[in-house]
Amino acid sequence: MRISPLSLLPIPLLLFSSCGGKGEAPPPRWNVLLVTLDTTRPDWLGCYGGRAATPNIDRVAQDGARFEHCQSTAGITPMSHASILTGLNNYNHGMRVFYSDEVSHQLKSSVDTLPEILGKRRGYATGASLSAYVVSEIYNLQQGFETFLHGLDLDKIDASKQAKHQVFFEREPGKTLTQRRSDLTAQDALTWLEERQGEDRPWCLWIHLFDVHDYTIIPPDDFAQEHDWSFPAQTTRAPKGMKSHELRQELYGPELTYMDSQLGRVLDWLRESGQYDDTLIVLVADHGQGLLDGLERHGWAKHRLLYEWAVHVPLIIKIPGEAPTTVVPGLVSTVDILPTILDALELQPDQPLDGHSLLGRIRGAASQQSYLAYADALNKIDHHAPPEGKLPAGQSDNLYCLSDGRWKLIWHHENPKEGQLYDLEADPEERTNLFSEDHPEVRRLLGQLEARDAFRLEPPTDEGGRSVSATALGGLGYGGGDEDADADSHDH
Repeated sequence: MRISPLSLLPIPLLLFSSCGGKGEAPPPRWNVLLVTLDTTRPDWLGCYGGRAATPNIDRVAQDGARFEHCQSTAGITPMSHASILTGLNNYNHGMRVFYSDEVSHQLKSSVDTLPEILGKRRGYATGASLSAYVVSEIYNLQQGFETFLHGLDLDKIDASKQAKHQVFFEREPGKTLTQRRSDLTAQDALTWLEERQGEDRPWCLWIHLFDVHDYTIIPPDDFAQEHDWSFPAQTTRAPKGMKSHELRQELYGPELTYMDSQLGRVLDWLRESGQYDDTLIVLVADHGQGLLDGLERHGWAKHRLLYEWAVHVPLIIKIPGEAPTTVVPGLVSTVDILPTILDALELQPDQPLDGHSLLGRIRGAASQQSYLAYADALNKIDHHAPPEGKLPAGQSDNLYCLSDGRWKLIWHHENPKEGQLYDLEADPEERTNLFSEDHPEVRRLLGQLEARDAFRLEPPTDEGGRSVSATALGGLGYGGGDEDADADSHDH
């Protein structure tokens, strides 16, 4: 039996404006642009005080609201994106792992997505321009989109036997079997927007940018020269003696800057076409990345786990007519994105949601003291989790996280004594584990996890009609654990 999220809090989660009635102004017809920045940590963005040059993202933050503490529902791409598109936590939208014979690895067809709601209820044109296999129709994420572009040949991927990257530092043509660079994705988005010119209906466009996920595809030479960057020549071997996590960190900032520049092309087009001011824009990441500080703190430089460097993500929302340059304190979740968009457009959902509208928070309302954000990582039953012994000790369990912004519980369901409790106010880097089974915060947060029925696992349903390819996931680096290996081993 599903537990309604509304029953878990003392006040309603969803606060929507009423739709226009007789004599009232018609509801807004704003365009909606959703941008998901794969593997992007907020502390690297300029508007969050980070070191990378991200002027285009920073300008959207100046024009809208920047949230200080947004938590993703997963440290992995497809599960996190399913929550962004549905307003539901993983245990309700159904996608739990990359692939498993035991639990679902696709979005439920019965769940409403953002493009389905806007297309059916308001007649929106709906399109997506994406950059990687892990947000493709393999996971049923195409649900509700009239146009769904990722530039990948899924039939060719299915037939391929090559699970590893064939080259490092790919410049041209800017794509591999399983991903493409942001310039190609941005061009598809611009073409789609240009084709909508003159249509008498608003549009909803999802753009997904993947560049910083790994070091396989790098910015082109002219962009590198413009920024005085020096990259190794295209080769089948990475720089001799360089560790994979060192290479990943070295390229993280440049790739983020390049990704920002390609997003800038789309934003410039909106301004030049006169549509920027009438477009509701959401910029968010699906998850973060451990990098060198994650390796030093917790022994992991990639993502997947539930530490802050993996699940704390940037969130920027620009709503037409709202005050610019707003900084919103307190905890929120990526499941709040869809209800916020619906609230701004004066729409109500047809199904219960786990998230709630952030429109009041953007306008200065205080955060709910009882707010809780959920995440999980079912490493024990995900066939593409790194094998036992590759992940840090204890992290191969099925992990369930609940946080109220200060207290954060990472529950190890099969090994409760390995549990983790952190006081994020006193210990933001999560270095001191305060877990004990009788700790009052452990009992409180674990009780909430149990009330949500978060441990419920549903079998796979193949909703999307295609099987997940081990070749594709291997080609994107999933299923390995190379953090202590040389990058030129090709195992990433």
